[in-house]
Amino acid sequence: MIPFSFQLDDRKVAIVGGGRVSTKRAAVLHEQKADITVISPTLTNELRQMKEEGHISWVRRKFVPTDLEGVFLLVIATDNRKENDRITACASHVPLVNRADGGEGGNIHFPAQVSRGRLSIAITTHGASPKLVSRLKKQFEEYFPSQYERYIDFLYECRQIVKHTDMSKERKQAYLEEVLDPSYQQPERQREIICKIHKEGGRVWEI
Repeated sequence: MIPFSFQLDDRKVAIVGGGRVSTKRAAVLHEQKADITVISPTLTNELRQMKEEGHISWVRRKFVPTDLEGVFLLVIATDNRKENDRITACASHVPLVNRADGGEGGNIHFPAQVSRGRLSIAITTHGASPKLVSRLKKQFEEYFPSQYERYIDFLYECRQIVKHTDMSKERKQAYLEEVLDPSYQQPERQREIICKIHKEGGRVWEI
């Protein structure tokens, strides 16, 4: 398998099932600004809250094939394998299908993810060991604390500035390599290097 990233902004997503797995999937997809509809007779308290806050739509009944009209991503997450098979059989035209039970017919998986702003790390063993995935996720979360997001933003800012200077290609690459040093996670060092780049670059570029 090859991991891919998809832009889901305003893409139509259907989640069939209203339990714990559906709740997790809905939370992840909401972060990606997807247009989410949950199809299920019942919802968890968390999903009900998401509905009340306008983050999802709720179709309060069992799945019917017409629920898939215009759907880009389908998440099948009922607790009935035969029902999941039935839904899968109706979804041949849906580009992306996730079967939470691991059954046949799905073509994408949801890896565990650690996000720090522009940094995203996906972790999966393709079903071999969910416990290892949980352990690795915890390790990555500890290695990249929440404040790491600001450092990633700094790297982005540096790259944009360097790209628009009059420096040689070699000097540009040298600066982009230098800022990977852990010392540049400190705000003071960040300000110093940005001033230095502006000075050497031959012009000041506002971002």
